[in-house]
Amino acid sequence: MTGPALSTHSALELEDVDFSYAARSNGINGALYKDFSLRIEQGSMVTIMGASGAGKSTLGRIMAGILTPQKGRVQRSPDFTRPSDLVYLDQHPMNGVFPWQTVLENVRYPLEKLNWEGPRRRDRICYLMTLFRLSALSDVYPAQLSGGELQRLALSRCLSCKPKLVILDEPFSALDGKVKAEITSALHELALKDRMTLVLITHNVSDALALGMRCIIIAKRPVRVMSDLDFHLGFPREESTPDYDAMQQALINGIRDGLV
Repeated sequence: MTGPALSTHSALELEDVDFSYAARSNGINGALYKDFSLRIEQGSMVTIMGASGAGKSTLGRIMAGILTPQKGRVQRSPDFTRPSDLVYLDQHPMNGVFPWQTVLENVRYPLEKLNWEGPRRRDRICYLMTLFRLSALSDVYPAQLSGGELQRLALSRCLSCKPKLVILDEPFSALDGKVKAEITSALHELALKDRMTLVLITHNVSDALALGMRCIIIAKRPVRVMSDLDFHLGFPREESTPDYDAMQQALINGIRDGLV
């Protein structure tokens, strides 16, 4: 659904959105959103947080255009002129790759489809394979990768064509702390380099703190914004600092308030 032009510097805006799933077999109506509004600024790194079942993934799919609200406006920047300007990666990295292609073929495929010139394509592939530590795995197939390697591949593939808005749904949920730190660092570098707007959907406080410049905490139905917090700390973030502790406590309090 579209409407008037976006506010200046917006990547995406939701205005007065209603969304309901069909009534479930137990008779409970699946209504999640009513008159819900949200604005995501271009070039921002935003985390969407909330308890399990709060509607985070649904919100990500509405933003991406996978789900259509019954009412309201979902407006994306007029700068998004290509389908590849907005990408969405769900919780299962295997959904973001071709299992019959090698690591190198997966990263190269979107660039070939978009007709990137040879030298430019090779430079981009080399940069991503190095950034996400995939160079030694060029000829390996997705089924042969570890969980962390597969997630790095899925991210490399979806980010290869320099999208302008990236929505990641729980990308770190199955990864250990070391791998998460490596991927977070790579995402931060890439977001700044490509001037990318990044939306990270997560239930994990440490994941939100590792990457977010702004954190939006939502509560259960009808979904509403409980907290909208700006974090003005540099990267990488040091966990053993008073400022980090204060951010962490603010997030915990916001999530707790949403459960009441």
